[in-house]
Amino acid sequence: TAGSAQTVNFSVISVPTIGINATVTPGSVTTGNSATLNISTTSAATPGTYQLGVTATGPSGSHTAAYTLTITGAGPTTGLVNGDLESGSLTPWTCQSGGAVVSTPVHSGAKALQAAATAGQTGECSQTVTLKPNTSYTLSGWVQGNYAYVGVSGGATASAWTSSSGWTKLSVPFTTGANGTVTVYLHGWYGQGNVYGDDFSIA
Repeated sequence: TAGSAQTVNFSVISVPTIGINATVTPGSVTTGNSATLNISTTSAATPGTYQLGVTATGPSGSHTAAYTLTITGAGPTTGLVNGDLESGSLTPWTCQSGGAVVSTPVHSGAKALQAAATAGQTGECSQTVTLKPNTSYTLSGWVQGNYAYVGVSGGATASAWTSSSGWTKLSVPFTTGANGTVTVYLHGWYGQGNVYGDDFSIA
């Protein structure tokens, strides 16, 4: 109402990390201009109602606006989360040093998983999932690179590997144990360089 226009910076707060991505574009504006809140979800997002907030901060103060996001649907059918990496976050994958979400190469969508194999490590990226006990499943994933391994460990042990300069689908049948918990992984081999994985699923 008075004085000179100020720069207002936007930030999104209280966003669940798995399967939901929220950004404001542009990230800052001069007073009087507009910005857009963009929300996207993946199949990893759990159905439910979530509270989001957008905070605008300028030299003279700040203000937060609240939004409610409702996701409908059946949600993931297995414990595997963020199998397509489209959330842009590794979560719930954990990786050895150098593991990351990358934008190239990708099998589909805009993101893929990178496992960084070096002389001292296989670069393993993994996540723990809980399935039905004593049940047969097949883990599938698309991989690229030298000696790219996909498999499960823990409550079951099975794996497959390939060496390919293009995307190749690997399928790994396995049967869960008494508690149904297994660790799903992607890794390369010592000294063979990065390998990439995308579109992981369990059926």
